Amino acid sequence: MTVQLDLFGTVLAAERQHHVDVLTCLRDAMPDALQIIVELRRWQREDTHAPHANGDWAYCVSHAGLRYEAASEWWAGARERGETWGWSRTPANLITWDELAALVGDDPRRAEITAWVETLPEPRWRKLMRPHELWPQPKGWHIGYFCRDHVDTHWTGRRRAWRLVLDLLTDAIETATRETS
Repeated sequence: MTVQLDLFGTVLAAERQHHVDVLTCLRDAMPDALQIIVELRRWQREDTHAPHANGDWAYCVSHAGLRYEAASEWWAGARERGETWGWSRTPANLITWDELAALVGDDPRRAEITAWVETLPEPRWRKLMRPHELWPQPKGWHIGYFCRDHVDTHWTGRRRAWRLVLDLLTDAIETATRETS
């Protein structure tokens, strides 16, 4: 086993920045962040490396974990370096499910979110998706999307669950940021 010495704290700082980045990607870009927080694994049988992108992030949910990369690096940065870029490229960074569980798995809000999800009838994927008004830039959506969210019988619980997810992720980001400083 090789042991890497971290005399100046750079390895530890990079690992913590890795945590900040993945948590920020989850909070700001991923429509299925709630299900990721509940499951802490890929819930679909088939594996994929197909990228998705939203806002400042590219991401992919796979059996190995959550892959993510800043959209600028995934797109233009990779192209400038002569690498495969954009939709032909799986995001470069990976956080395993065990690593993600270590960051958020013990948060008591996760148990409340999971309990709410278990009350939903199948199929429930639409009720687990991020409400349109809780996107970082909600003004880009047509008003009809907001109306459809609000008339759903599970709206109150869905909104509360998503608020808990966003608060959980924001708190985890703040913790990781303090550790980085």
